[in-house]
Amino acid sequence: MKIKTLACFAAVAALLVGCSSMNSSGTANAPSPKFSHPRDVTNPCLPLASLKQDILQNEKERVERTARPEIRKTFQVGGQTVEALTVEDREFNAGGELIEATRDYFAQDDDGNVYYMGEDVDEYSHGKITGHSGAWLFGKDTQKLGLLMPAHPKIGDKFKSEDAPPITWEADEVISLSETVTVPAGTFQNCVKIKENASDGDTEYKLYAPGVGCVEEIEGTNPLPLKSHSTK
Repeated sequence: MKIKTLACFAAVAALLVGCSSMNSSGTANAPSPKFSHPRDVTNPCLPLASLKQDILQNEKERVERTARPEIRKTFQVGGQTVEALTVEDREFNAGGELIEATRDYFAQDDDGNVYYMGEDVDEYSHGKITGHSGAWLFGKDTQKLGLLMPAHPKIGDKFKSEDAPPITWEADEVISLSETVTVPAGTFQNCVKIKENASDGDTEYKLYAPGVGCVEEIEGTNPLPLKSHSTK
């Protein structure tokens, strides 16, 4: 009887230890990535460290994507102080009116994975800030890092670039590594195509060219192609 009781206690203890190494989704907690030079975002598919400005444009909107290295934002990740690289998106409607300005924060770990640390959002109407919908930051609104681009993407890779419910979340999947994309900025081969399913129900596809970054965003029937790309 005592032997059985001790065995039972041992089994329960083992179960509790096992549970302590699991997160709420039932998967093992991975160690925090190491960030030695987080602002050196040199992932071949998303080389933001060399970006000066991208312009994406169609007949309905224009996005000016500009590196803002002078803006410094820090985050605490697993006991590390991580300083992110800031990229600002300024979105204009067909009439040239600014409708949104977003400061996105990125960090690359020592393995080459690019993480999305959050965004500050200013919504505009007639030149005045009217709201901040969709803004979120790691450490404040979520404790889960958003993986934006794996170091070595493979078809079938699944991850979340945003995981900050109820504000936002996004489930991503790599669906191709061999796309050829022709946009006003040029023709790019061996592009990575990622499918994004957002919390609002929308599905978007983004194509990333090696050495350049995002060359096209496709949502519905109105793609947003890269018009120009400039580096430092």
